[in-house]
Parts: sequence; C-alpha cells; structure tokens
Amino acid sequence: MAQKSISYFRLFLTGIVWIPLYTFLFIRFYQNFFRFNCLSSVAWKIRLDAFMSGKWVITTPYDWGFLIGLILFIPLLFLTWMIFYKLKWKKFFRKKKIVVLPKQNGPTVQPKKAFEPAKMRVQTSAILTVSTTPQNTQPSGSQPIPSIPQVGIPQSQPETSQYEDEADVQQMLALTSGIHADFFPHITIEGAYASFALSTDHQAAVVKLINQPDSLWAVDTEIEIEQSDWFDQTSSMPAPGKDILRIVRNLQENEPESNAIPIILLMSGKLLNVEETLDFFEKNNILLLRLENVENEEIPLFTDFIKEFFEQQTQEGLTP
Repeated sequence: MAQKSISYFRLFLTGIVWIPLYTFLFIRFYQNFFRFNCLSSVAWKIRLDAFMSGKWVITTPYDWGFLIGLILFIPLLFLTWMIFYKLKWKKFFRKKKIVVLPKQNGPTVQPKKAFEPAKMRVQTSAILTVSTTPQNTQPSGSQPIPSIPQVGIPQSQPETSQYEDEADVQQMLALTSGIHADFFPHITIEGAYASFALSTDHQAAVVKLINQPDSLWAVDTEIEIEQSDWFDQTSSMPAPGKDILRIVRNLQENEPESNAIPIILLMSGKLLNVEETLDFFEKNNILLLRLENVENEEIPLFTDFIKEFFEQQTQEGLTP
C-alpha cells in the first residue's frame, strides 16, 4: 500500500494548536501532582541545590516519576503531536451520510400496506424476468404485463458459470436471503450488464459489484458519469456506472411508476478520492455503497441500505 506523504501545512496547523496545549497540560500536571512549578526559576534552583547537596536523593517511585517525566517532555511532545496530526478530524464534525434514493421519473408510489409473498411481481420484476407465456397472456387477477424485449437471463445456471462475478453474486444472494424481495442474478438488457437486482412490486435495486482485493481506486470525476473510468495502481476499469444506468433507464421507460435504483457496491479494496466520488455519484443519481470490510467509512454500508429500503417496508406492511 502506498505511503501517504506528510502535509506540512497540516503539520504546522496542528503544531500551533497542540504544542501550547501540551505544554499547559504538562505544567498543570507537575503543579498538581509534584507541587513543582516548571515556569519558576526559583523552584528549579531549590530543586537543583537540594540534589547537589545530597538533601534530595532519588530513591522512591515518586522521585523517579518526577525525573523521568522531565526527561520525556520533548519525546512525548513530538509523539503526541504526530498522533494529533494523524487524527481524522472530519469524522468528528461530519454528519453521518444518509442514503438518499435517486429522483424518480414517475409519480411517487405509496408502499403496500400488506406484504403478499405469493403475489406475482407485475411491475419492475416483470421486466427483469424472461417471460415463459405468450405476450398476449396475462396472469389471473394481476395487472397487464407490458410488451417488453426479452432479457438474456438463463433459466438455470450451468455447472460452470459464464460470469466472472458468479462467486460474488452467490455471496450477495446469501447476504440478502432474509430480505423480502426477488433476487435476480446476472441482469443483461440490450448489451448492458449488472451483477444482480433486488426487486419488489414498485422498487428495484440494480447492482454492479466491484471486488478486487488490495486495489487502491481513484475515480475520474471530471467527465460524464458514463465515461468515468476507475483507476488503480496498474490498470483501469471501464466506467462501471455506464451499464447500470442503461439498465435503469430501460426499466423506467417500460415501468414509469416503478423506482429503479442504480448501485455500485465496493466489496473490497479502497477508494482514494472518496468525498469527491460520493458527490459526483450523488449528482448523477447513483448510490455508492460498501461492505463492512472496506476501510472507507465515509461510504454507506450496503446492509444499512437493504434494511432501510426493503426490511423496513416489510415490517411496516406486517404491522396490523
């Protein structure tokens, strides 16, 4: 992992604050505990004369503590200064980032008052699945399913998966097993690919997984989101937001009353320009989320997202 260079301006500012504060605390400690005024020349003369004449002999732990404390004044000053310098001060003053849904293109749909797991999904989920009935056939007691292009999702997974992120998708399937939403692996619409989607009647989360351990990512935020590549130490990844935005637009065009949420989920590695990237994604209505093992604490957790937007809705629906 690359070592961070020292910011001399930050070092100077923290020194202006810490050195006087440390000195003040040190002096007050010696006044209260050892009854010794470090700023008094008289106090120093009395102590030195007593030591030189043999009246003060350093034998007790109290005397050794007094002497060692004076010797360590300078080393402790620099040690605590560096600790003060390295503190992540933004964490103490920045409010917790709240996951915000991207703007909906269609009218707002109120959540269901009762959860019906047996009911067929006829909104967003209908677009994500491959229809097994003729286009002019609709299920009994449900809304008409719009005529939509067929989606390249295999009905059964082969023994050896054709998808490079198959293991990651299976991990996410296990992680979301308690969520009352349909899970669709490997979404392909008009050549665009997403790792998986979670869907209810009126809401879907379309997710692109990024799992490259030990990678230090930097995101190009100076261009359009669909051309914004991710760069690590040795290679680059074509703009991960491009495909999920295309899929979400397709879903919204076919079901304008359904809300589709594009998500990029960082499963491992580390993002360097975090705050800049979060602002960039927010402006383009994409959520950037992470798993717990990713160090970037500024990025919201995926588990918090699914609890807030799926489990919470289910609990409200089950409340009598």
